[in-house]
Amino acid sequence: MKIELFYFDGCPNHEPTERLLREAMVELGIDTAINAVNIADDDDARVRKFLGSPSIRIDGRDIEIEENESTAYSMRCRVYHAKTGLSGVPPKQLIRDALAKALKES
Repeated sequence: MKIELFYFDGCPNHEPTERLLREAMVELGIDTAINAVNIADDDDARVRKFLGSPSIRIDGRDIEIEENESTAYSMRCRVYHAKTGLSGVPPKQLIRDALAKALKES
């Protein structure tokens, strides 16, 4: 399983997202390295198909299934839909579900 965490320097949601990702991985018994990918500029964002900071991809797929078709690549903060409203940090359940799906498919 390949796990990537995309972010840009200064993103306040990068560390909380990484923490949730690690927690979910422990809960599911996943012992895989997280490849942290620092996006440097708009050109890098386009090349890496960066949907905003922070973004998690598992085996090349974004954890928000509907975003896999998006082409809105840019240096921006990412917003996730949570039960409590909009958040810059993805809900832990979203991360868990994406990891569990990848486990089943592998």
